[in-house]
Amino acid sequence: MSNLRSVKLKLFIPAAGATTTPPFGPILAQYGVNTVQFCKDFNEVTEGLTFFFNDSIKNNWNGFVLSVNITINEDKSYSYTINKPSTSFLLRMLADVKTGSPQQKCGYFTLKETYLLATFKFPRLTANAACKMIAGTARSIGIKIY
Repeated sequence: MSNLRSVKLKLFIPAAGATTTPPFGPILAQYGVNTVQFCKDFNEVTEGLTFFFNDSIKNNWNGFVLSVNITINEDKSYSYTINKPSTSFLLRMLADVKTGSPQQKCGYFTLKETYLLATFKFPRLTANAACKMIAGTARSIGIKIY
């Protein structure tokens, strides 16, 4: 019997972009995980996460990267938790702003986009509270909501 109980990994994987090739496949394979099954499961789950991003935004930002916590058990079974990207990253990506600046307005965001982002990022909060959080983050990085 091995002393290995479980291994915890944190990987940054593009939504619907897990592959068995480097860098993800070899990392998981060294722990005995069926990489083909993991990639199929992950890609299936994350396929719809890019629903409100147009192609130019996706292409300019090299995909929608998610932080994924993976737990690999002794019997080579696994479980994973997908964490959403930070609010500031999402705002900058959707407003097509590479870096934020609280001193000057560097991008614009509509109220409808704020609502969509709020319901995506904070589904358990009320819409009003979630929109206020998004607006506060936008203001701090120089994105104006109109």
